[in-house]
Amino acid sequence: MWIADRLPHRIPLALRRRALDALVLAVALALIPELLAARAGAALEPHPGWIAVLVLAARYGSGGLFVGLIAAGGAVGVGSAVAGTGPVTSWSRLDSGPNLIAFAACLAVSWVASWHLRRQADLGERLSAVSDRAGEAEAKIETLRDVVATLRARVDRTSTSLSFLRDVASGLNGTDPIAAAQGAADLALARTEACAAAVNVGRNGFQRLLAVRDARGPDALAPLTLRDADLTVPIEKGNDRVGVIALWGVPRSGLDDATTHDLEVIASWCAPALAIASGRPSQPNGRPRRTG
Repeated sequence: MWIADRLPHRIPLALRRRALDALVLAVALALIPELLAARAGAALEPHPGWIAVLVLAARYGSGGLFVGLIAAGGAVGVGSAVAGTGPVTSWSRLDSGPNLIAFAACLAVSWVASWHLRRQADLGERLSAVSDRAGEAEAKIETLRDVVATLRARVDRTSTSLSFLRDVASGLNGTDPIAAAQGAADLALARTEACAAAVNVGRNGFQRLLAVRDARGPDALAPLTLRDADLTVPIEKGNDRVGVIALWGVPRSGLDDATTHDLEVIASWCAPALAIASGRPSQPNGRPRRTG
């Protein structure tokens, strides 16, 4: 694609450069020597114009050979015509031995140059193809790097989630009421994406705050009261209510039966540990209460 795009622009420039080279060399090595030889009455064997043909053949291959022959022949004809000897006289000496040897040398050089030019063009096409493949490979590598970064981020999040669940489960399965309350508050906050969560323990209305997680920020001045909670879930041990989980700032999408069920599971999970910190037994209480 790259060579095809550049080729239409390079062909006119190459032709102009070849024509200019042929003109300069023909004038310097064919026209001027022919004028001088005609005035001196001498014959040039081989003619210096073959040097121009040889240079063009070495530079441009077969195309340079043909252009050089035309330019040199034309320059010799013009020079002989100006000198008054006539082009036929100058051209009649081309079949001499030195001129034929010079022509054979130019022909051999043009063949070698053409082979090198074809090889150079082939190498250029290969280089272009390799460059395109390298660009595609680099793009694929960048894509793979993005995939690896995404997977690494997922692994990190999974490791963090597993560590969090391990710590929470350790507190909920233990006998320490404070650790169990903190684990319940953390798990309820993560499940509902609420702004704050608290765990109170006690019976018969005598409750005390055992754990609180407040993520409302430093601008929140309103106290966390049970009457203002968006969602409350009782913590029951058998038929006894040993405490309550309260949440504030629960998103509207979190006020559904699935969230309530999950919070009931959390409450039942921490109930055995919180029963140790609760007061005397009280009458059983019912289902979770949704307020606000």
